[in-house]
Amino acid sequence: MKGILPYVIFRSKKGTFALDAYLALRVEKVERIATLIRKAEVVKRAFDIPPNADLTLEELSEFLESSMEKIRKNAGESFDRRLKKIRRWNLARLFGIPTGHTRHIAEDEHLSREHRESLLALSILENVCRGGIEPIGYGVVEVEVKEGKVYINGKLDPIYTELIKIDMKAALALLEILSE
Repeated sequence: MKGILPYVIFRSKKGTFALDAYLALRVEKVERIATLIRKAEVVKRAFDIPPNADLTLEELSEFLESSMEKIRKNAGESFDRRLKKIRRWNLARLFGIPTGHTRHIAEDEHLSREHRESLLALSILENVCRGGIEPIGYGVVEVEVKEGKVYINGKLDPIYTELIKIDMKAALALLEILSE
């Protein structure tokens, strides 16, 4: 199954980048928006607005700023949840109350993964957007899904492949693009 994914191309002090203008609005977690940014060299310039581009040039700056704010908030909240769990667990351990060591380790790993994902996404967005951004135009890439793997312009893309495994909303949106 093949299709065309629209991108918004923009310039910052760090270089020229492109953001997926379709899936960025359809991911389950705001942190995953950072995975949809790539170097603009991969994207073919489009002279018209691609039909599925739901993110416009005018909205790009505000969209990235609001995404960074949400990610900052999520990072703080996930860290607070993790610390609260650790404190409660340590208190129970201190009093010798059996609470299920394996369960606490699993919960801590889950909260730690959430926190790392937030911090990594925030770092990527802050690095890319440093010094402000200037929207340039639109671009497109050819996307193809074969045997559960995503190919962008004929090359295996590990980021999109992993994204469709962990994010059902993104997978369904990509399927939508491919079925048009």
